[in-house]
Amino acid sequence: MRISVVNFKSQKDVIKNIALMKDYIEKAVYSGTDFVVFPELCITGYYYFLSDPKMINEELVAQAVSMCQKISCKQHIYICFGAPYYEADLIYNAAFITCPDNTVKIYKKIHICGYEHQIFSKGRKPLILDTEYGKIGFGICYDTIRFPELIRYYCYKGVNLYVNLSAVTEDAQCDACYLKRVIEYHVLSNGIYIASSNVCGIQNGDKFSGGSCVAGPVRKTEKPIHYYCNEELSQEPGIFTAEIKPDENLRMIFDGNRFSPIPDFDMNLYYSWYQER
Repeated sequence: MRISVVNFKSQKDVIKNIALMKDYIEKAVYSGTDFVVFPELCITGYYYFLSDPKMINEELVAQAVSMCQKISCKQHIYICFGAPYYEADLIYNAAFITCPDNTVKIYKKIHICGYEHQIFSKGRKPLILDTEYGKIGFGICYDTIRFPELIRYYCYKGVNLYVNLSAVTEDAQCDACYLKRVIEYHVLSNGIYIASSNVCGIQNGDKFSGGSCVAGPVRKTEKPIHYYCNEELSQEPGIFTAEIKPDENLRMIFDGNRFSPIPDFDMNLYYSWYQER
């Protein structure tokens, strides 16, 4: 499986951002990519949208989805990008996934963060996408950073690839390696692959750290963490492509290992703890 992640530098212009997405998608298609991932709220810019939610509407989101659908069907490529999702009078921070079979899947961010509470509603359900490459799970930024339960749930359900869309900044609270530590923890503790796409550039005076990458284990040597692309965690705009085999994982806590066929992860045990008063 070839998967590409994008350091995306959003402008304060939705039409230009959609055009830039198309350019990256064309590069992904040319390189033989099967799945391309863009960051959280990439078609608006994270802080641009938070400061001006009226900069985009349902019609512009639909335009981006339609463009990606056509390319997905024609080129047999999965395209995942971040945008607002409008449902009745609610707005969600969402990941849209257009699929080669002309369907569109939507993951609504479950754990919203900070100023997002003023605009977005909380999603309530995880999303597992069944593909020819195996099961793929999705999360958006804060979901990944502070809530390991989500990835653990996905892994328990057989997911071997987790896709993270984020908008992480580099500031006094988060250094350039902040997201790196999060990704490495999840890869190490679960034995699966993570494809993470982060925003880069500056929005409203805040610098985003980029560092989009694909990380996972090396099953043959049981090396727990390996970077399959952008090991240097470049902060510059660009697309990075990796070749991975999601079924070659180190899911030993879920599937058992050479020492014991009994999985170390015991959901019923932890559930019983939560039920105690």
